[in-house]
Amino acid sequence: MDLNQLFKVQEIIENNIKQFTDIKEDTLGKENVFDLRFLALQVKTGEIANLTKCYKYFKVKENIPKEKLMIRYIDALKFLLSIGNVHHFNVINGEAINSIEKENSIIKLFSYIFDDIKDLKHAILQDDYVLSLSIYVRLFARFINLGELLGFSFQEVYNYYVEQA
Repeated sequence: MDLNQLFKVQEIIENNIKQFTDIKEDTLGKENVFDLRFLALQVKTGEIANLTKCYKYFKVKENIPKEKLMIRYIDALKFLLSIGNVHHFNVINGEAINSIEKENSIIKLFSYIFDDIKDLKHAILQDDYVLSLSIYVRLFARFINLGELLGFSFQEVYNYYVEQA
């Protein structure tokens, strides 16, 4: 599991975006950019839940095209990686990720992911790097677990992400 490469690719993507846009982060304000990344991660994760309709107990799951689901998943992953780069969590590795217990319920997993996003934001604002890193590892592991429950192997996600970059 080569997480380091994913973080590097995301950094390159963001640097390219910054070069081609007129909007500077300083103009938006650091607090706004901070909140924007977390909100974007929440929204993109919510889009995955909405696509799966897993929260609608009375609805039969439709066959969701794998490509469509992968695109939504990668969109959220980009913001998760971005947060990792900005806050120096890009030191995590596969061993740390694999040490986190997996969840079999997609509904619980979405709930845990949203809780982790909120907890991570709070820990970063408290300037507690060790706690923040611990929460980030758990969040990242849960996000990979989500991909698996959606039918994606880490290698598939990795390959798709690198190809689309």
